[in-house]
Amino acid sequence: MRSLVLKTLTAAMLWSMLWAMPDAAFAQAVIADAAAAGNKAEIERLLKSGADVNVQQADGATALQWAAYRGDARLAEVLLKAGAKPGLANHNGATPLWLAAARGDAAVIQALLRGGAEANEQLPLGRRPLMLAARSGNVDAVRALIQHGADVNASETERGTTALMQAADQGHADVLKELIQHGAKVAAVSKPVLRDGRSAALGMK
Repeated sequence: MRSLVLKTLTAAMLWSMLWAMPDAAFAQAVIADAAAAGNKAEIERLLKSGADVNVQQADGATALQWAAYRGDARLAEVLLKAGAKPGLANHNGATPLWLAAARGDAAVIQALLRGGAEANEQLPLGRRPLMLAARSGNVDAVRALIQHGADVNASETERGTTALMQAADQGHADVLKELIQHGAKVAAVSKPVLRDGRSAALGMK
């Protein structure tokens, strides 16, 4: 009987604590979920209620990362204006700029760079956003990064591959031309890395 009373009192205390919490505390837990669903009306409501725009989901994803993943430049601008940190990475090391560059999304890349993202940010294994954009084949995405100071000759640490090598590997002639015009070294050489007894063509899989 005593045990039952204690459990009942504990449950009552927990509920009273939850109800006493401000709306913002609840809002902070779901803003990334709203961004994942593309629910802009809910995001606007949450921001007005004081939600922390940088709260991360279980895997480290933020509302801004979801905006980049979904290719929503306008939402990215709204979140950045609300204080979203463009350099926050998820548990895999992916930042909003990483996601936008991988998609070759020039509009989102521009929004992120205007909002404070670093064009030369270091990704896992020393990769750079320009390498991902070059691999995507979108010249506008590549150009946007270069215009904001991306190093065209930066190389990743595992194999020493560059943005030019990524573009060549995918056969993106227009991107190759753009990179070379901005000083990419055509004589750069990567390092061999054995994987399962074989040498991979490039370090990015």
